[in-house]
Order: sequence, then C-alpha cells, then structure tokens
Amino acid sequence: MKKTLSLLIPVLLFVTTLFAGSNPEEEAALNSLILSSTKELSDYHKTKNKSAVLRHFHEKMIIDFTYISISGKVRTERIDFNEMAAHLEEIAHNKMGSTHDVEIMRTFVTGDIGVVSFTEDYEMKYGNEVLNKGSQLVTATAKKFGHEWKIIRMTVVEVENEKIKGTCLCELYSGEGTNGNYIAKTTSPGGKSYNSEMMHFTFRKEDRVKTIVKMEDTTYLWENSFAIWTTNHNGDKEKQVGQAASEAEVIKHLVGIEFKDHCTELVLRK
Repeated sequence: MKKTLSLLIPVLLFVTTLFAGSNPEEEAALNSLILSSTKELSDYHKTKNKSAVLRHFHEKMIIDFTYISISGKVRTERIDFNEMAAHLEEIAHNKMGSTHDVEIMRTFVTGDIGVVSFTEDYEMKYGNEVLNKGSQLVTATAKKFGHEWKIIRMTVVEVENEKIKGTCLCELYSGEGTNGNYIAKTTSPGGKSYNSEMMHFTFRKEDRVKTIVKMEDTTYLWENSFAIWTTNHNGDKEKQVGQAASEAEVIKHLVGIEFKDHCTELVLRK
C-alpha cells in the first residue's frame, strides 16, 4: 500500500500543478490558434495563402500522422515544417478542398506550454464533388514565444468513415478461346466499403476498319484502332465517346465511363 501511494503522490502533484497553472486567457488564445489554423488549412484550396497556414506552426514543429482507411489499411507518417510547406506548394493548383467541423474537447496551459485536444469531422471535395468523409482525433502542443503561440507538435489519428469517390482498380483477365473475350473486375469506392463488379467484354472484327465491342449488353464500334463510338439499334455509329489504340485501352476507357461517378482515376492491371 505504501508503495502504491508513493507512486500516486507524484502523479497527483503533477496534475494539481498542471491545472493550478491553467490560465483562462491563454486557453482562449490557444483555442483561437487551433480554430484559425484549421480554418486556414480548410480554405487553402481557395486562398492559396501558404503563409496564412504556416504562421500557426513553429519552424521546428513535427506532426505524427496515422491514417486508417475504410478498407482497414493503416498508414503512418511523420512530417516536419519544410515537408508541410512543400506539400502545400504541390496542392496549390488543384481543385481539392475540404470542410471541417472542429470541436475542442480540452485545453490546458502550464507556463509557456499549452495542450489542446480536439476532433475534426471533415469532407474532402474535388470541385463540388465529395470524395470521402472522416474524423480526426488531434492533440496539439503549443509553446508561447514572446506574445505569440506556435504549434510545435501534433499527433493526428484520422479514420476514414466513407469513401464516395477515389482511385479505382480494374483487373483485366483474358477469357477462354480465341475470340478476344475479357473479364474486367473493377473495385471502386462504395461509401462504407469498396465494391467489386465483374464485366464481360467481347471483341469481334468486322473488317480491316471496324471492330464490334460488346460490354455486357451494350455494343460499341471501335474504328481504325482509334475512335470508340456508341451504336444505334441497327449497329450504326452514333457518338464518339473516346479513343484507344489497343483492346486493353478500349476496356479501360469504357469502364471509366461506366464508373465515372465513383472514380477520380482508374488503374488498369493486366
């Protein structure tokens, strides 16, 4: 019992000292720092103002990041100030944006060190399309330099809750026989999980110019190993929907059209 008490007393003294040193004014300043930094990052795709984001962080800051996807894969990463600046530079010209719903759970200050724990529910967008949704649990440590607080350390655990649109995988298999049959297995985001769908393709050469392509119950015309056309009920070409130089490219293009609501990019694996 004495040994247990001897272990507890230092901990209790630390906690008492920690909360005794809390300062409501400085806590409010820390909360403002967090809300400002998350908003600037969320608005970055519109403002392109890199300095507005980085001004919240100390030049020696470190972020430890853990990402858990809806498929259950876990990725960890550590980035520093310079790597964050380089990443902002890379994404400055794309249409990717995000919205955040931040809730501060706890803030405390002891001396010139402060810690804020908060959650973020977010949506990642490309243009007006929502790509994925998720939640983050973040602990940010900040230090006061003169009259200004700067974030010096962050630990972020991000859990992806929904994947609406993203990179899709199309696995291509050759069918039996010599008539150019293929099976395409396409894996695409489906909200709470990934979905897989099998599609059958048949290529039948009409002459030196035309090849009839059948994707399940839909017929296309592939002309001169270049232009891909939709066809009417008579088999005549109607509208050009793309171009391809090989059978694999035809399949990739047509699958991309079929899954356009789910794929930002389609990777073909043969």
